[in-house]
Amino acid sequence: MVLSLFAVLILANTAAAARLVTLVLRSTPEGQPPPTVTQLLVTAVTLLATNIVTFGLLYWEIDGGGPNAREVHAVPYPDFQFPQTASDGLAPPNWQPRFPDHLYIAFTNVVAFSPTDTLPLTHRVKGLMAIQSMISVAVLAVVISRVINILPA
Repeated sequence: MVLSLFAVLILANTAAAARLVTLVLRSTPEGQPPPTVTQLLVTAVTLLATNIVTFGLLYWEIDGGGPNAREVHAVPYPDFQFPQTASDGLAPPNWQPRFPDHLYIAFTNVVAFSPTDTLPLTHRVKGLMAIQSMISVAVLAVVISRVINILPA
């Protein structure tokens, strides 16, 4: 049930991003004012923040079977390789990722369009990270280019 809710959130955020891209790329109908820089930036920040939180929660929920399964080591293979699990001495024994760790993955995937220090190990999280990056690229590229075009010289 929770994963269905995440799917709805991701679809809604993707639709909102597609709508924003469409509005920015189409010419403004006669008699209507074009979107302002403030409107574009607020909308883009809202979309990207929603993207980060939604995917952060999703990554936290599915990695290694979810937080409860990770706690009891019920699933033998995680979906992400965190640096703390790759080498001894980087974290306390039996370190487990928490929500802020997954939120950080989602954040870096939005701003870098790729994982930074944490590696995706399974096909499902690689696919999810690709979807998250595509949403971010669409929003950032179109909105930034439009904002640059609107700004006075």
